[in-house]
Amino acid sequence: MINYIESIFQFFFGQNFPDFRQILLFFPLLLIYTVGSLELTERCRRKWNWKVGYTRKLFHFLIFGMAGVMQYWQGIGGVFILGWAVSLVIIYLLFKKENSRYYGLLARPQDEPYASRYIVYPYVATFLGGVVSNFLFIPVAAVAGYLVVGLGDAIGEPVGTKWGKTKYPVFNWGSKVKSYRSVEGSIAVFLVCILAFALPLYFYALPIFWYKIIIAALVAAIIEGISPHGWDNFVSQVMGAILVQYYLL
Repeated sequence: MINYIESIFQFFFGQNFPDFRQILLFFPLLLIYTVGSLELTERCRRKWNWKVGYTRKLFHFLIFGMAGVMQYWQGIGGVFILGWAVSLVIIYLLFKKENSRYYGLLARPQDEPYASRYIVYPYVATFLGGVVSNFLFIPVAAVAGYLVVGLGDAIGEPVGTKWGKTKYPVFNWGSKVKSYRSVEGSIAVFLVCILAFALPLYFYALPIFWYKIIIAALVAAIIEGISPHGWDNFVSQVMGAILVQYYLL
């Protein structure tokens, strides 16, 4: 069984691995884009004194948004290249930590003393979610998964940071740090997930049934709200893909 699964994944990565021309062209550009996204986020922090709830999610939005663009434009291979660029930057930040001015954009004070862990967990969750979504589902569903996380999940923390008054606890896997989300943030996730489902259907020229999108967005918001702290990027991404493939199409 293990050998069978291994052979399937080898086939998947072999079939979708970017060619040398793609790597040569896009890796430097996406590396610049990733660093530029951090620099833009840092400037927003300095100019408006943004908290990490805003800076973390702006970077999150920029990366997932680009993942959707690359998937639509260059296929899964383009997303692989973006993932390599982001991986290189994240590894550098984890190595430098407080010696990098960008580390504090992603490390939540409330996650201390495990702040680095909660940079790594979402990164791993994002990678696994992307692989599973592309392996099991059609491209439009995978793109929807990116946007459910990149738009929907990205709005929850900033709204919760600014206006979140009604808090509820979240399961925190592997840590004694207490984590919370807010009802206000979850409502924002629901509203933005409507757009996250509608956009890929529109760009792939597929029918849009708004009542079904609203129900799917509500389900996605509930799933995001109960996902373990640090792992919602995986759960929300895969759930978004499932909802598109088996409910919205």
